[in-house]
Amino acid sequence: MNLRNLDEGRASIYYWVVKSARGRGAATCGLRAVAAWALGELRIPRLELVVEPWNVASIVTAERCGFRREGLLRAWQPVGNERRDMFMYSRLPGDPQHPTQN
Repeated sequence: MNLRNLDEGRASIYYWVVKSARGRGAATCGLRAVAAWALGELRIPRLELVVEPWNVASIVTAERCGFRREGLLRAWQPVGNERRDMFMYSRLPGDPQHPTQN
């Protein structure tokens, strides 16, 4: 988690799962736990995460954990030698933790 923008009422969450552990629910379990802690105990007003549009697994994980897609951020983040588009997702304290049961 990145708390760099906490003075503005938001924090960013990042996650990555080693290839051999993918598809087993580790990212979903971890993201739910960190989001619940950040929104509950830390009382952070807004959590954000960004996902590359092609990364279907991360999109599914974010949405399963109650994050809502807000839009496409064009050339948002440098990856290697190029800037990449990213979907912006957010979760607020009142958002349901388990909006879908996929």
